[in-house]
Amino acid sequence: MNATSYKDLTSSRGLNYHYYFVPAQDSKHTLLFLHGFPNTSNDWRHQAVFFGAKGYGLIVPDMLGYGGTAKPANAEEYKASLIVKDVIDILDGEKIQKVIVIGHDW
Repeated sequence: MNATSYKDLTSSRGLNYHYYFVPAQDSKHTLLFLHGFPNTSNDWRHQAVFFGAKGYGLIVPDMLGYGGTAKPANAEEYKASLIVKDVIDILDGEKIQKVIVIGHDW
């Protein structure tokens, strides 16, 4: 994953999210890769290279608490519904209305 394709966005909750972004080519779909505990966006590097070379759009964030993304001390900030809102903020920031979501967790 090319380091120059990483971006930062402040969510509507005021939290910084660090994420990898590649726009889709032609009419290809955008893929949203979400990692689980205890990883970072780097876990998706092989998939990002593979699908990016085929023209798919990619959004691969460091999830809350990991990598270059904010690490709030308050456990309440990690509610799934709030993290979903943050991810939607990223999609809105990139003007992406539809994605295919791919995720994992241990």
